[in-house]
Amino acid sequence: MTTTANLGLPCIQGSQAQKHVTHNEALRILDTLVHLAVIDRDLTAPPEHTFEGDRYIVNAEATGAWAGCDYAIVARQDGAWQVCEPRPGWLAYVLDEGALLVWSGSAWVDAIAAMTSLNNMTLLGVGTTADASNPLSAKLNNALFTARTVAEGGDGDLRYKLSKESAATTLSFLFQDNYSGRAEIGLAGDDDFHFKVSPDGATWFEALVLEAASGRPSLPRAAKFCATTNFDNYIAADTWTKVQFNIADVNDQAAFNAGSNSFAALFAGVHAFGFSLRFKANAAVPTKVIVAFYKNGAELGRGRAASGAPVDGVTAYNLAVLVPCAEDDVIDVRVRFDTNDGYVSADQSQFWGHYVP
Repeated sequence: MTTTANLGLPCIQGSQAQKHVTHNEALRILDTLVHLAVIDRDLTAPPEHTFEGDRYIVNAEATGAWAGCDYAIVARQDGAWQVCEPRPGWLAYVLDEGALLVWSGSAWVDAIAAMTSLNNMTLLGVGTTADASNPLSAKLNNALFTARTVAEGGDGDLRYKLSKESAATTLSFLFQDNYSGRAEIGLAGDDDFHFKVSPDGATWFEALVLEAASGRPSLPRAAKFCATTNFDNYIAADTWTKVQFNIADVNDQAAFNAGSNSFAALFAGVHAFGFSLRFKANAAVPTKVIVAFYKNGAELGRGRAASGAPVDGVTAYNLAVLVPCAEDDVIDVRVRFDTNDGYVSADQSQFWGHYVP
């Protein structure tokens, strides 16, 4: 064998004279190819000024001293050009481009783009430095994921799959403002789908939850309540009297206060309210019964439920309204009996309401 199999280094023969010539030739080839970093890959002829050891990849249609050396690796050695033909898989770093290339057998191509598999990496940073807390990190202005088409051997679909270890753990997308959380969506501590927002990254509000078991949506911040009374409320004649709803059957966000028999709006917005009251006589029945909503101590003015002389245990009063409320507005139900007193029956009487998104 006169040359080595991979780099083509000349071999010294046993009976050869001037062995140093062959040895030096092999060293020049090694110096050309080992730790291969070339200055440029676009030139077709040697530059005007060169220095010992300068290395290049010759471009196509080479001329002059590089004629016939298309795509070859050349190095300035002892005042002449050492020429080495690349072999498939050889890598070269191009200094003026900051590019790592690989010889495909017919062309120098981007080495990273030529890779078909990249597995079991522990850190990957794109445009930034990854770390143990963020082993996959990217600093970008745009990102594109596109489906592999049927013509390319795919099915045309694109589906992202994210998996957490168990129901009790979290899988979510966290949206930040200068690295401070502002919104989060995902499976947060269970298998329901949560939507959360924050004004400062410290205080969080859950706006919407989609229940995994049923698909039922809930609005945790949308206060809702249904209140009843556990005793017959005495109503004196000819005076507006607050109905003492003192039992909260439903009271999301604790917006209903059983002590004050009223609802307080947690935030500004439209709310729906309703009541149903049944009359109970004391002795003589009133000549008229009027029921209305009050807001902040004054009649709301969104309609009344009223009748002439009611029937004991039969006549009922119902009203439902939509009301724009400011934060902390207080809503309650009040009754007026004209001429004679009576009761609001504990049976079949209720007061309800909820925020309308």
